Amino acid sequence: MSLLLGMDTATDRPTLALAARGEPAVDVVLESRRDLSRDIERVTARLLEGHGARPSDLEGVVVADGPGSFTGLRIGIAFAKGLSRALGAPLYRAPSLLGAARAAAPQGGAVLATYDALRGDVYRAIYGFPANGPPVIEVFLAPELARADAPVPRSGELVRADWTHASAAALLGLVNVPNGALPVAEPAGWEPVYGRPAEAEARQLARYGLSID
Repeated sequence: MSLLLGMDTATDRPTLALAARGEPAVDVVLESRRDLSRDIERVTARLLEGHGARPSDLEGVVVADGPGSFTGLRIGIAFAKGLSRALGAPLYRAPSLLGAARAAAPQGGAVLATYDALRGDVYRAIYGFPANGPPVIEVFLAPELARADAPVPRSGELVRADWTHASAAALLGLVNVPNGALPVAEPAGWEPVYGRPAEAEARQLARYGLSID
């Protein structure tokens, strides 16, 4: 049995999913990001048990690499890297915004995915998914940090996605798809895309009158 484990811990909707390559997956939503460090291993074990599988059956691990919650990302990335190393399984990474966009437009189309980045900012990206044909993702706007009222640099109708669409299951379907979930060449030294400093770091910098940008 060859399975892929997916996880997205970048938002207040942490999700995990497990499926064979090419098969549909269903998100398991963790109850609280605050309990992520305790629950992520337990939920993973439960997913494997539900498939009658063992950790050694994992063909790869897919993880959202940001932008998003500093603590959530660190927990998810650390767990994913640990599994990858222990099992000798490939590690794949993709923006959390991409998973949310895909979940919001399962039939295809152009999607504006936006997460709250606090202090009047947002993380945003625009992706295009074909309704038919090869699953090549078009990137109209790569993930960026912007002011919440900044104009969207694309005309035409867009499907809207936010953190409530964050989806590990969607990321599983994008493994090795162009501009999708791609392999991490050197997992040991790889870090997620936080998007900006953690809130504690930002407050410390502000205390000394330093910029966080």
